[in-house]
Amino acid sequence: MAATAVQNAEEKVLCDKAFTEELVDKLNELRKDNTLCDVTLQIEGQNFSAHRCVLSAASQYFRSLFTSGFKENKDFTIVLQDTKPAVLSEALRFIYTGEALVNATNAQDLVKIADYFIIPRLKTKVSKYLEECIDVTNCLALESFADQFGCESLKQAASEFNLKNFISVVKSEDFKTLNIEKVKQLISHDEIIVSKEEDVYEAIVSWVKHDTLSRECLFSELLKCLRLFSLSKYSLQQILKEELVLKSRTCLSILHEGLNFFFSPDCFLSLSLKPRACLSMMEPVIILTGGHTERIGLDQKVRVNTHCYLLSKNSWVSLPKMPFPRTRHGAAVCCGQLYVVGGKPEPPACTFNPIKNKWTVMEGEAAIRQHCSVTALNEELYVIGGDKHLKRVDKYNPSLDEWKAVASMKTARASHCAVVVENLIYVLGGCGYSGCLKNVECFNSSANHWADRPNMIVARQFAGAAVLCGKIFVAGGYSDKACKTLEATCEMFDPLQDQWSLVSSPVVPRAACAMISFDDYLYLFGGEDADWSKHDSVECYDVKNNKWELCGTMPGKLACVQASLLLLPKKYINDLDTFETQ
Repeated sequence: MAATAVQNAEEKVLCDKAFTEELVDKLNELRKDNTLCDVTLQIEGQNFSAHRCVLSAASQYFRSLFTSGFKENKDFTIVLQDTKPAVLSEALRFIYTGEALVNATNAQDLVKIADYFIIPRLKTKVSKYLEECIDVTNCLALESFADQFGCESLKQAASEFNLKNFISVVKSEDFKTLNIEKVKQLISHDEIIVSKEEDVYEAIVSWVKHDTLSRECLFSELLKCLRLFSLSKYSLQQILKEELVLKSRTCLSILHEGLNFFFSPDCFLSLSLKPRACLSMMEPVIILTGGHTERIGLDQKVRVNTHCYLLSKNSWVSLPKMPFPRTRHGAAVCCGQLYVVGGKPEPPACTFNPIKNKWTVMEGEAAIRQHCSVTALNEELYVIGGDKHLKRVDKYNPSLDEWKAVASMKTARASHCAVVVENLIYVLGGCGYSGCLKNVECFNSSANHWADRPNMIVARQFAGAAVLCGKIFVAGGYSDKACKTLEATCEMFDPLQDQWSLVSSPVVPRAACAMISFDDYLYLFGGEDADWSKHDSVECYDVKNNKWELCGTMPGKLACVQASLLLLPKKYINDLDTFETQ
C-alpha cells in the first residue's frame, strides 16, 4: 500500500536555497584556495586564480574565449589590460558570489569591466548605484559615461536630472567644458526647468565667456536655440548691449528678429512658437506671506497665511499655511522655490516648493532675525542686516544646503529694502544707530565688497522697493526713527545716470507695505498709515504713464506682509477655488 501511495504522489521540484548558497560559498573558497583552478587572470603583475567553467557560466566574454579556437582556450594565464587589480578582484567576487563592494572610487571601473566581460547583472547593479549618486557636480559626466557604455537607465536618470536642475547644472565646471553640440542639445531641450527664458541666455553667455577667444564665433549658433519670443522686451534690449552681440552682425540680426515679435506680433501668427514645457505649464503669481493685523487691546495677530494673487484673473487663492506665523520678515524666490526668513517671533526659516505644494522648515541661526531684507542673486539667497545683526550679511547655497557669512555692510541697518540690478545687490535706507537712513550701498558678490551709491532723496524705513525696466523704485515708508511720520512719495534710481528722481506718488500713502514688479507694472500691497491703521488695498504703477491707481484689495488688512513673484503650476491653480475681493 505504501509503495502505491508513493507512485501516485504528485511530482514536485525540490528547492533548497541553503544548499545553493553553500555551493556558491564553497566555489568561492576553492577559488581563494586555488583548488581545482584551471586558469589565471593576470593584471599589473598580480595573479587571480579562477575556474573556466564558472567564468564561462557568468560571462559571455569568457565563454566565447574558452570555447573558441582562440589561443587563450589552451593558455593557463590570461593577461588583461585597462583595469585595476582591485576592480578585477570585485568582479570575480561578483561572478562567484553575486556580491561586490562598490563605492564612488571604483563604480565606473566596475561598469567598464562588466561591459568588457559582458556581465549584464553586474553592469546593471553598479549603474543603479551610480543613479543614486547623481548630483550637480557629476550629472553631465555620468550622462556621457552612460552613453559611452550603453547604460540606458543611468543615461536617462542623468539626463532627467540635468533637465530638472538646469539652472544649477549650467553653473558647474563640467558644463563649461562641454563641446558645442552637447551645449546645443541641452539648451534646445523642451523639458529644461527654468524660471524664465533669460536663464538659458545667461547659460549661453557663461559658456562662451569661459573661453571667449575660441568660442565667440559660436555665439550666434547658440542664440538660435533661444526661444526669443519668451524673453521680455526689456531683456532683449539689454542683450543688444552685450559686447558679444555688438561684435557680430549675425547676432544683431537674430535679436532684432526677436524684437519684431513685440513690434509686429501679427507677422508671427502663422508660426508655431513653442515655449519651454515648464513655462507653458507654469503661471507667474504673486505670493503674500505673513504680516500682522490691527492691534486689539494688547493682542496683535501675526499671520501664518499664504495668499496667492492671480495676475491673469485679478483674484486670490489660498496656498498651504506656513509652518510658523511671522511678521517683520523677509522673503525671496531662489532656484524656483520661495524662501521666507526671519521675523517675529523669531521662527526658523522655511521654504515653499510650488511643484510639491509643500512647506519645509530650514535650519541655521543666520536665518533667525527680525527686520532683515532677503534677496536672491545667482541662485543663492542673501539675508541682510536686521535687529541684532545690523551689519551682518549671510549667504545660503540651496544646492549645498550651506550658510556662509560674507562681507558685512558698511552701514548698520534694519527695516530696509534690498533689490538686485545688473548682478549687484542694492540696499536702501532703513533705520540705523543714528535714525532713519537715506544712504544706499551695493554689494558685488564676485569681489565680496560693498560700495556706497548715491543717497535717496528722502530718508525712509519700512518702505517698499522693486526693480522695473532696470531701474529701482522705492515707495512709502516712515521718514523718522519713531515711525510717526509717513513718507508718501515714490522715487526712482537710474543706474545708468547714477541718480535719483521723484516719480508720481501712490494713491494711498503707506508704510510697512510690500512691493513687486511684473511686466511693465509695479504692485503695492497693504501696509499701514501714520496712526498704524492697516490697509488692504492693492495699487499698481504704470511706468509708461507714470501713474498709480487702485486695482483691488487683499484678503485682509495687513502690515509687514511680504510679496514674491513665483511660478506656480497651472494645473494646480485650476484645481484651487479662487475668491474675489471687493
